Amino acid sequence: MDRRTFLHRTAAFAGVACLDFPAFAEKVGTLGGPRLRLGILSDVHIREEEQTQVLRHALEYFRDRNVDGVMVAGDIADWALESQLRWFAETWYSVFPKDKAPDGHHVEKLFIYGNHDVKDAAAILKKYKVTEAQAEAEAIGPRRAEVWKKYFKEKWEPIYMKDIKGYKFIGAHFTTFDGVDNLQEFLDSVKDKLPTDKPFFYFQHMHPKDTCSSPWAWGQDNGKTTAALSRFSNVVAFSGHSHITLTDERTIWQGAFTSVGTASLSYIIPPGGRENTVQSGSKEVVHSQMKKMNTRDGKHGQLMTVYDDCITLERREFVYDQPLADNWIIPLPYDGSGALSPETRAPKAPVPQFPASAKVTLSRAMGTDNQDKEEDQITVRFPSVLKKNAGCRAFEYEIQAEVKDYDTYKILGTKRIFSKGFYLGENQDEEDVVCPFAISELKENREVRFIVRPMNSFGGKGAALCSDWISTATA
Repeated sequence: MDRRTFLHRTAAFAGVACLDFPAFAEKVGTLGGPRLRLGILSDVHIREEEQTQVLRHALEYFRDRNVDGVMVAGDIADWALESQLRWFAETWYSVFPKDKAPDGHHVEKLFIYGNHDVKDAAAILKKYKVTEAQAEAEAIGPRRAEVWKKYFKEKWEPIYMKDIKGYKFIGAHFTTFDGVDNLQEFLDSVKDKLPTDKPFFYFQHMHPKDTCSSPWAWGQDNGKTTAALSRFSNVVAFSGHSHITLTDERTIWQGAFTSVGTASLSYIIPPGGRENTVQSGSKEVVHSQMKKMNTRDGKHGQLMTVYDDCITLERREFVYDQPLADNWIIPLPYDGSGALSPETRAPKAPVPQFPASAKVTLSRAMGTDNQDKEEDQITVRFPSVLKKNAGCRAFEYEIQAEVKDYDTYKILGTKRIFSKGFYLGENQDEEDVVCPFAISELKENREVRFIVRPMNSFGGKGAALCSDWISTATA
C-alpha cells in the first residue's frame, strides 16, 4: 500500500467508533483482505453439560466465519470442577478437531482461567452444591497446570504469548482480585518481540482499572495492569468478569491504550440504579415497584477482524442470532489521543429521539412492588426507541413525575429504567416500555403527569415526551 492510499484510508476512519451496516460494508470494501479473524468470548460459566449448546453454537459461528483463533477471557468452569472444563474442551474439539478448521487451517486456542475456574475444594464446598468427595477430586485450583495440559494439550503458564499470523497475543490467567502478578516483568521480558508498527493483543479476566466501563463497573483490578499496558499505545486489551452488555457504548475505551469488555456467553448483568435492576453483589433493599429484570438470555460475543488500517469488532448475541449494534471500528495506528474514550465520544454521540407518532399512556390499578407488597399504582407506558423506527436506539429512559402546585410545576421524583430487551438485538426490544409509580411515591389528591426522555449510553437525553395529567386521588 502506498503512503497516499494509507493516509486516505486512515483519514476516512479517524474518530470512527461505529458505523451502520451499509456504511460499514462500504468502508470495509475499500480495505482489501483481512489479516486476521478472531472469535472473542468470556464468562462461559458451564455448570451442566447441557449448557455447552450455546457454546457450540458460538464456536460454529466463528468456524463458519473462518477464524484464525478463539479467545475465551476466563470463567469457563462455573464451579471450578474438572468435569466442567472437560465439557468445554469436548465441545471445542468437536467443532475444531485437533484445533483445525474444516479447510485444515490451524485455529489457535487463546484461553485463560478466571476467578471461578481456580477455586480450591474448601471454596467450592462453601458456595456450591457439591459433595466433599467431588470437591476434593475435581477442584481445578490446586491442579491448574495438570488439568490445563490434560484437556488443552499444552503447557500451562501464568502468562503466555502466542503468535497468530504475525500478530502477538498475551494471555494472563487470573491470580488475585488485585490483578495479574508479574505482568510488568513479563512485558519487560518480551518487549523486544512486541511489534511497534501494528497492534498486539492482551487479555485477562478482570477489567484493567479505569478503562472500559469505568469508573462505575464492578470487577476492576487494582490498576497495575493499566500501568503496565500504558507504555504501549498499540496494545488492545480484552477483559471480562463484569458481564456488562455489549450494547453499552462505554464497553470500549481508549486512553494510553485500547481496552474492550468481552461481556459474557452465560448471562448479562445490567448496572444498578435503575427501577428494574439491582447492583451486582448489593444486599441493599431499595423501595421499588419493579423486580430485577431477567437477563439470562443475554449471551454475547464478538468477532474481531484485523486490517492494515483498522480493527473491526462485530457485536453479536447467540440465542436469537442477531447483531447487537453497529460494528465498532478502531482506526490504526492508534496515536494515544483517546479518540474512542467515552469522554471524547459522548459530546458527539447520537441522541435518541421518540418518533413523531410516539405517545405516553397511563393506567391505574392495584399491583405489587418488588417486595410483593400490594400497591395502588400508576403505570407509565411508551414505545421503545429503536434505530429502525427512530434512527438511533435508546440505551435507557428517564421518567419524571411532575405535579401541579398552584401556578408552579414541581418534579416529585425521577426514575431510570431499561427496556425489556435493551441488552439484545433490536428485534427483541420492540415491546412497549412500562414503569409503575406507586401512589405512595406521589402526592395524594393532586394532578400529576409523567415526562419521559430516551437516553444514550453516555447520558445524553432526547426531547421529552409528556403524558396527560392524571389524578392521584383515592377513588
